[in-house]
Amino acid sequence: MADLTTTYMGLRLPNPVIVSSSELTKTVAGVKKCEESGAGAVVLKSIFEEQFQVGEESLPEGYGVFPEALDYLRSGGLLEYAPQKVCRMIEELKKEVKIPVIASVNCQSNRLWPSFAHQLQEAGADGLELNIYFLPLDLEISGKDYEEQHLQILGEVKKAVSIPVAVKLNYQMTSVPYLASKLAQAGCDALVLFNWFLEPDIDTENLKTRNIIGQGNFRQSLKWVALLSGRVDCDIASSGGVSSAEDVVKQILAGASAVQVCSFFFQKGLKAISSLLRGIETWMDKHRYPKIDDLKGELCFKKQELSFKGSGEAEAYFRAQYLKAYSKR
Repeated sequence: MADLTTTYMGLRLPNPVIVSSSELTKTVAGVKKCEESGAGAVVLKSIFEEQFQVGEESLPEGYGVFPEALDYLRSGGLLEYAPQKVCRMIEELKKEVKIPVIASVNCQSNRLWPSFAHQLQEAGADGLELNIYFLPLDLEISGKDYEEQHLQILGEVKKAVSIPVAVKLNYQMTSVPYLASKLAQAGCDALVLFNWFLEPDIDTENLKTRNIIGQGNFRQSLKWVALLSGRVDCDIASSGGVSSAEDVVKQILAGASAVQVCSFFFQKGLKAISSLLRGIETWMDKHRYPKIDDLKGELCFKKQELSFKGSGEAEAYFRAQYLKAYSKR
């Protein structure tokens, strides 16, 4: 039978299927159910700094607070200790489950990234996923400046912790390969492609704007996994749009070390993990791949590139395929 064990960001996983950050991984009971269903690892529900911001509207009615104390709370005085509930959850999980538990954090204040990260490590998290997102709204800030923020955050976090650190990227970057390469050089242990945040919509009946949950784009993540695999010195995980064992196999052939799945499990239930694993094993047995590592990256861009004399010819090949596909329309 095929061996599904693999490594991701230096962690040993029984298989490459990770339940991504979501309501499914919000509680101890939820994570235990993920493990019982066959998950290779979990990424805990992400901690957002905004959850802990304090204002008058967030205080109970009649709750008396001195103005100086409220100013202290608003300035982030207690945010340093905000993740304590999650830390207690991690401490309990490390007694209850054997699969890797990866914590996830999203901050807006630069000083809080290393503080949160250190607390999560001390609680026993096996790894950390930095859920970085900056919406480029300012007309005076360049794409390079936003990319530099990613590097600064990673650098401060790596100083604060010794556990492996992954960065979950937004696909709308000026240059995904450039930033990926710089993050890897700065010590990033893994990249997760991609983060699917809320998307805007307009209610034409009530003339209001609204947000809808972003949908993972399988083709988008598959493309960039394939383009980056073997070219950046860190692991890569795909995230978004997986709905079958074949999808998982495709991402691994493209070069993914692990595949994060969420929406599919909401639709089908966590029992779908076992069907994914059986499907992967069946495919590997049929194609005579004894281990996951034997097929990882077999169809990534770098290996396709090596089939030609130079990158120029490889680029011409992909350009030719583009023209071929669109000429049929």
